[in-house]
Amino acid sequence: MPYTVDMSAAIAKFPEYTFICPLTPSEQKAAFHVKDAAGTDLCLKLIAPHYERDRLDREIQAMQSINNPNVVKLVEYTFSSKPGDLRHYTVEEFVEGQDLQALLTFGTIWPTKRVAEFFSGVCDGLTALREKEIVHRDLKPANIRVRPDGSPVIIDFGLARHLALPDLTQTAAGAGIGTPKYFAPEQFEGTKHDIDHRTDLFALGIMLYEALTGESPFYSPAMTTRAQLQQAVCHSTVHLSKASFLGLDPKWQTLLRRLLEAERAKRPADAAQVAMILKRLGGN
Repeated sequence: MPYTVDMSAAIAKFPEYTFICPLTPSEQKAAFHVKDAAGTDLCLKLIAPHYERDRLDREIQAMQSINNPNVVKLVEYTFSSKPGDLRHYTVEEFVEGQDLQALLTFGTIWPTKRVAEFFSGVCDGLTALREKEIVHRDLKPANIRVRPDGSPVIIDFGLARHLALPDLTQTAAGAGIGTPKYFAPEQFEGTKHDIDHRTDLFALGIMLYEALTGESPFYSPAMTTRAQLQQAVCHSTVHLSKASFLGLDPKWQTLLRRLLEAERAKRPADAAQVAMILKRLGGN
């Protein structure tokens, strides 16, 4: 369930901001479009009381360490020690535009040049994450904003994992967090130690497939259980025989096959390599 806060309560707690409107909440955060005293547009996110302090610290570390136009910027953060206080919050840059989710809909096929241009920008953001040894772990259309100029911005680092830091728990469990529709096989079947930057590349491959074919490679509305989706993602190759896939240029087919490999070792080495391929494809 998304964490929501009544806007009137938020206004009372944050008189220093002018509230414009609520934004789409997540399970961990209520979000608002606000302006500061200087008139700067910002995104104020109020943290749910149940959100782990260690996880928030990780998210903040991830955002602070990256300076890239394709990754959202952190402006300010505070974590109150008072239980239930609404002043557990972060302030991020406000990204004008809309979520990719609104544009990546069933039956909508993007021009290949647009696909190459847009997703090479996503790859540039993922490359910035990898340089800081950060895995997003919940890359999906709802976590990518599309600016009015058409460029992408990766947002919401609530599930990010810093590979150079100790794990939040001492157990091997924890791989299966995120959004199953965009899971890699290792998120269904592995442990968190199996997750690395190639996990984000699998999610990228799913979104590329959707943009190029107008349908999901694995998910079907007829699926009623997580187990059905897991079976499709981990063991099915039906997505490689769909007419919409077979109608693509062979070079696009090759890229999608590599990104959607069940074995991480068979996927591209990194997002920078994928960006280069996309830029070549976009130039054709």
